Amino acid sequence: MDFTAMVNDLIGRISDLAQAKPFIALAVLLIVAYLIYRKPLFFLSVFILVLILVGVLYLILSISTPGSSQKEKLMQMGQEPENRFRLPGMML
Repeated sequence: MDFTAMVNDLIGRISDLAQAKPFIALAVLLIVAYLIYRKPLFFLSVFILVLILVGVLYLILSISTPGSSQKEKLMQMGQEPENRFRLPGMML
């Protein structure tokens, strides 16, 4: 999945949640505003940690995509993937 598609999906989900449950969205907004105002260092550290985790997740997804797509192509062509393991004398 492309990064912009992931961000658009996230924004759409947040917008849908805010429209469906406005009181919960308002409470989350107030908590975030309180943390920014009263504890900016804590909010900044949590925000940076979340950004790093999102970046690592994006990196993992972008690295794993070529391998899984190659495996799908091999399966469509009728060949078995190279890492498939067979026991002797057993038909899988």
